[in-house]
Amino acid sequence: MNLKAATVHSLSALMVLVVSFAPGTVSQEVVAKGRAQNAATTFEIVEQAIGGKIFSVSRMVVRARPEQVWQVLTDYDNASLVFPNLRKCQVVQDKGATKIVCHEVQPSGVPGTFKYVLEIKEIAPRMLEWHRVKGDFRDVDGLWKLEPSDGGRCTLVTYAAYVNGGLFMPQPLIRRQFRIDIPGVMAALKLKTETSVAQIARRVDATKSN
Repeated sequence: MNLKAATVHSLSALMVLVVSFAPGTVSQEVVAKGRAQNAATTFEIVEQAIGGKIFSVSRMVVRARPEQVWQVLTDYDNASLVFPNLRKCQVVQDKGATKIVCHEVQPSGVPGTFKYVLEIKEIAPRMLEWHRVKGDFRDVDGLWKLEPSDGGRCTLVTYAAYVNGGLFMPQPLIRRQFRIDIPGVMAALKLKTETSVAQIARRVDATKSN
């Protein structure tokens, strides 16, 4: 059995346990709250039906302007240094506001990695939308949405993702994995953006003092 087959087998076995002990399946919305490691923010994850698909949706406020958050999200070549489960992120085709980007991810607690190529549409500096072009999984859809708040000094960040893993990776299992991994994704974006903004502010202050 190769690594990918072993991964699917492990996920399928885990799914049996999840279904056996789950109190029931919610068709519209389920709210799960968890505190990400090394983060002072509680991330709310809402599983919401959109267009016939169940998206995992999370929101948070980042103490930075939308364009500053945008700079972190669109720095594809360094994304694997920011997000904990992302092993590779490489732009293979640049069409201006549309990018074709290769990803390699490793979900928490899952052996092996998954590879897929996304078409990402940029609406600067407010929205990133993507869908799978090829690779692992049947469907990969999602978005980042950035809305100014607190007079433009902060940003309300929305992350929504949907993955269809096919027959051997049922949706309840995938949504459960999202509830595990999304807090880390959100915390990583918040930490990277706010740290970068603070560093810039310190450099500006140092320049003024000189």
